[in-house]
Amino acid sequence: MPFRVWPVLILCVALAGCLGRNGENSAFADVPGGGRTLSRIQPGSEALHNGRRHFARQEYGLAEKYFRQAVEEHWNNTDAWIGLAASYDHLRRFDLADRAYKVVIKQVGYTATLHNNLGYHYYLQGKMQKARKHFLAAYRLDPENPYVLQNLELVEAELPRSRR
Repeated sequence: MPFRVWPVLILCVALAGCLGRNGENSAFADVPGGGRTLSRIQPGSEALHNGRRHFARQEYGLAEKYFRQAVEEHWNNTDAWIGLAASYDHLRRFDLADRAYKVVIKQVGYTATLHNNLGYHYYLQGKMQKARKHFLAAYRLDPENPYVLQNLELVEAELPRSRR
């Protein structure tokens, strides 16, 4: 991997671990139980807590295991599904991440957080046009979100002007 890509990847991971301005938990939340959740049920399972803890430590295999367990315990736990999808993204299991994101879409629809996460999902795959589309949708829903703005800047830097 070229040297110039590493700072971008580190920045993406750091940016992904935040709460959106509207209070929704990001898929990459590193504070267990922090803020308002996307779930219809209160997240509080030990599996969800462990998934978030391992994700924050960049232990994506363990995070996937615990998020999957949390989903099995509470099928409607949107936070667990988003964490599972994000873990799959980092494990480069994009096919499984796609399936998890589809469940989230059915549960809560397209929120700014979900668009931002989908943008990151496509960014990791090198699909910059799709990533930009989702980052722009997140921007339209939450134009002052600094994480969406920074992710949009990242993808804009990757796309040649003629392809925007």
